[in-house]
Amino acid sequence: MLYFTVAALVIILDQASKRIIWEVYRNGGGRDLIDGFLRFTLSKNSGAVMGILSGSRLLLLSVTSISIIALIIFAYRMRYAPLLKRICLGLILGGAFGNLIDRIATGEVIDFIDMGIGVYRWPTYNVADIAVTVGAVILIAGFVKGSDSLKDSGPGSAEPA
Repeated sequence: MLYFTVAALVIILDQASKRIIWEVYRNGGGRDLIDGFLRFTLSKNSGAVMGILSGSRLLLLSVTSISIIALIIFAYRMRYAPLLKRICLGLILGGAFGNLIDRIATGEVIDFIDMGIGVYRWPTYNVADIAVTVGAVILIAGFVKGSDSLKDSGPGSAEPA
């Protein structure tokens, strides 16, 4: 099943990048990649997006675990879906699982990509966050637009699962 392969790749990239960043920046500091616009800096987040629900570890673990189970069931039901939809589901599943690993291991998610202009910064994020966002945006755009590349093929289609 393609979505599990995509999810596994996202998890590997996410966890490897977090470990590298942890080793390089655990004692502080950061690195500008694009002159103050894009930089790597180590950040830990015990909450959800932008620190919402900080300190609610059990709630976040529960919600994330239920979401992953729902995504697996949804992915199974979408096994005949077009390639792009299966890739998007894999991105979302891998991203959710990547951050869940951090929450289980340390109670916090490691973030390290810092982007913005001057004092106007986007919340720091990681590879798992990128995967979830890209997968969700493409899926939503496809549903809104009614794209043929996101329409289900059905069990009788010639498209492999």
